[in-house]
Amino acid sequence: MKIRTTLRIAAAAAASLLSVSAMANDKAVVSAAFKSVFYLPVYFAEEHGYFKDEGLDVRIDVASSSTNALAAVISKSADFSLHGPEWTAISFGRGAPVKVVGGTLNRLGVWLTCKPAFAFDGFKSLKGATIATGAMPTTSSSAFIKLVKNAGLDPKRDVNLLEVPLGNEIGPLSSGQADCAVLYEPGASQAQAQGFKVVSAFSREIGPYTFSAISTRQDISPQVSQKLVSGIDRALKTIRKDPAAAVASGLKLFPNLDPAVVRASVQRLIDDGVFADSVAVPEQALKDALQTQIDLGNLDRIPADGKWLDLGYADSIAGKAY
Repeated sequence: MKIRTTLRIAAAAAASLLSVSAMANDKAVVSAAFKSVFYLPVYFAEEHGYFKDEGLDVRIDVASSSTNALAAVISKSADFSLHGPEWTAISFGRGAPVKVVGGTLNRLGVWLTCKPAFAFDGFKSLKGATIATGAMPTTSSSAFIKLVKNAGLDPKRDVNLLEVPLGNEIGPLSSGQADCAVLYEPGASQAQAQGFKVVSAFSREIGPYTFSAISTRQDISPQVSQKLVSGIDRALKTIRKDPAAAVASGLKLFPNLDPAVVRASVQRLIDDGVFADSVAVPEQALKDALQTQIDLGNLDRIPADGKWLDLGYADSIAGKAY
């Protein structure tokens, strides 16, 4: 009798362990190019438990560059990475087993900020002005040059481009060396806090542009990939519906930044449409982004092999409500 009882207890314990194992969450490591307000959606999803709701435990690492973020995926120290899709296209073309499975930023997150007294009336009004830009090749400067050309100006003759290391563009504006500066966030909001004025959002000037995407390896389970993509999709849609919650998340993520700058930065990304509506990647937005990188010399060509894109699931949940 005792033996039968012991066996029943053992069997029950084994069944319980199997049940717990069956319910255990999948795990994933996400490598972000930088700890930046641009990647707020993945932090927002983690903070609000969206990944756990999908059955996924996520750890977010910061790689310090786009190439390092993707390298972490290729080396299998991370499962997903967040950065521009061009780096995935470049690595895929070189034989790396990587692909893009969704998007997070479908507008260009760059702004033109000028001195208060500067009379900006479209890009044609920049003729003769000195503009601080990040040293080429960089997306922000390339986009600025495109807009200057579209206005009928010659960027070599009609404007004075003052190239500085990326992240230092406010310096010449503050010192009086430049009339305007081409800035990412939180730079634009920091400049505004110093009394300068934001006169143009490139997201509105250029339109849809895949600025950041979700990349992974070809061998990552579709189940795990879909869980991560779903969590980020829910975050993007919630950020749109509840900007105050997005700002609160940004304040937690960047406790050492001026709270007013964080609030302005997050709100600007929402208002100017930089945070995507969903994880879907519009075809033209992706083409425009890749063509910019081809023009910069970062990318030779768009890969002919479609295996570098796996967007079916992201597209299928674009209209999903949470």
